[in-house]
Amino acid sequence: MGASLGAGDGPNSDLNLTPLIDIVLVVLIIMMVSVPIQVEEMGVKLPATETKPPKDTPPPEQLVVALYENGEVALNRRLMTEEVLFYEVTRRLRPMAKKNVFIDAAPTLDYGNVVDAVDMAREAGAAKVGLARLKPAGPAAATSVAPGAMPRGVTVGSPYVVGGISEKKADKAFQPLVPNIQQCYFKRLSARRDLSGRLMIRAVIGPDGEHMEDPKVQGGGTVDDDGLIQCITELLPAIKYEPLGEGKTAIAQYPLLFSPG
Repeated sequence: MGASLGAGDGPNSDLNLTPLIDIVLVVLIIMMVSVPIQVEEMGVKLPATETKPPKDTPPPEQLVVALYENGEVALNRRLMTEEVLFYEVTRRLRPMAKKNVFIDAAPTLDYGNVVDAVDMAREAGAAKVGLARLKPAGPAAATSVAPGAMPRGVTVGSPYVVGGISEKKADKAFQPLVPNIQQCYFKRLSARRDLSGRLMIRAVIGPDGEHMEDPKVQGGGTVDDDGLIQCITELLPAIKYEPLGEGKTAIAQYPLLFSPG
């Protein structure tokens, strides 16, 4: 860039930038030579020369739900009805530290069935649901059949929590209500001996442990009995939570399974 002063044959003040550019290039070359070259390293874990084949039957602490091409379902290679499956997954997840469930589906199975199985596992209390690798032959064949009956009464699954409350504290707050829920169910069972199904309870908790909205029975359950739902709904405000702390809120959901035995 240059500028001229005066007019005609007056002095010319255009700047000669060539020496400046030469200096900048020399400095740049010196910096490039002096900066050390860094070599990025990436660790690679190679498999051992001898590996043990995976076991066909998963250990008891690992829950694998198999979905077969013919519509049958199994838990850890044990065939059962979908209702018994939900009960078994709910019951086994409760004492587990890592509440994980794996879905092993036949490759030709409709994807909607897989989605339903994932939803079932989450509703039963699974913290994480994984999909097993598809195998051309499908899941491993079942080795036994579970009895069709479930214990009579109400089974409460592991609570699913979000926010400033632990699963343990959410469960502790709900447990005093379980005997009264049992009474609601047995009362309705005397009128409907085949009454069964699943419900989900939802509570929104404030900083002082208060209910930020009325706890309720969520829609989408499989219990078709207004009397039972109304009886349980009337009990829910009695759930008492410990204070969460200033600015903290939480949501707790409780899966319930009802069986006439």
